[in-house]
Amino acid sequence: MSTELESRLVFIDTSAYESKNYQFNEHALGKLCNFLESERLHLLITQITIDEIKAHLSLKSEESARAIKKIQRDAMFLRNAPALACYGIFEKVKAEEIYQIALASFEEFLGKSSAEIVDIKNVDASIVFDKYFKSEPPFGGANKKSEFPDAFVLEAVAKVSRDRGHPLYIISDDSDMEKYADTLDNLIHLKRVDELLDLVVRKEEELKEPVKFADSILEQLEEGLIENAKEKIGLSEFYSDDMNEFDDEIYQIDIESVCISHKNIISVSDKNVEYEIDFEVVLKAYYSIADYGRSPWDPEDRVYMFVLRNDIVKKHTEVFSAYVSIDYMDGIRANAEILELEFTESVFELNEDNSEIISVKHLDLSGE
Repeated sequence: MSTELESRLVFIDTSAYESKNYQFNEHALGKLCNFLESERLHLLITQITIDEIKAHLSLKSEESARAIKKIQRDAMFLRNAPALACYGIFEKVKAEEIYQIALASFEEFLGKSSAEIVDIKNVDASIVFDKYFKSEPPFGGANKKSEFPDAFVLEAVAKVSRDRGHPLYIISDDSDMEKYADTLDNLIHLKRVDELLDLVVRKEEELKEPVKFADSILEQLEEGLIENAKEKIGLSEFYSDDMNEFDDEIYQIDIESVCISHKNIISVSDKNVEYEIDFEVVLKAYYSIADYGRSPWDPEDRVYMFVLRNDIVKKHTEVFSAYVSIDYMDGIRANAEILELEFTESVFELNEDNSEIISVKHLDLSGE
């Protein structure tokens, strides 16, 4: 990827908004909106993308409402502690209420950003169908038909880029969109919004010195920042999609190392800077897993007489992203301090693909 800003024209796929949790007024998307509002960037969007984002917001709202109801049932004992801040979870919340708040935030983002809605009616459908029958990007995999909306969207925004003679940034987590962008010289693919923000900030002539100063401050505070991140990660909860949420658990985490693997500047001035930072974390996770294969089955009552368990230790290498805000009052290095370190996820996922099994212990009824 080029380290120089090559265009101010940008299209952002739904997947990129989703990776930022649709937080349109905060962090990376909030800074993006500021850049769009000040015309340092120009956003292209289609009605297909708008409708897709609205559908995602609706789905997320329904999932969140169901999750709150589950927490209310599971944490019923907290009804005995009305003085605690978490007591508010017992307020009734409907999915529609959540959706309307999220929708208002999205519509405010569209309004402030002066997003240009590109009409897909100008797309030559024969080009899209030709790519479909030839299995060319963005059509890939078995379920090619589901890519038709993306194909029309990409053709529409790519045409705007060609007609205006400006390259276009395509920001997407979708590998098929990335492959499509790689086929055209006028398209530049980025995976994350903060990568574009970093390019914009570093391009601004008046911010060159603040950028250099901010990077040196980050280097100065790196050791303390890593320790802070290590502490927050160690106190967090973890889960794995390979676990059974009712029978299995991660009961211990030992962090072996934490380092900064990637950083992007979101905003900078002569007094403060905000980064999005990727921390590479090497840790040991201790799993307690139900082993139904060894557990005795009662065919008469059709239940397990008891369930035996296995203790499994895995070594994981994961990447966790966080927003980091650093202040240096009056532009003085000695005043530099970390104001905020906020991970993008409140619960960390451990991926099977990033792990290796260190040990497996089959436990009997005595726990040995």
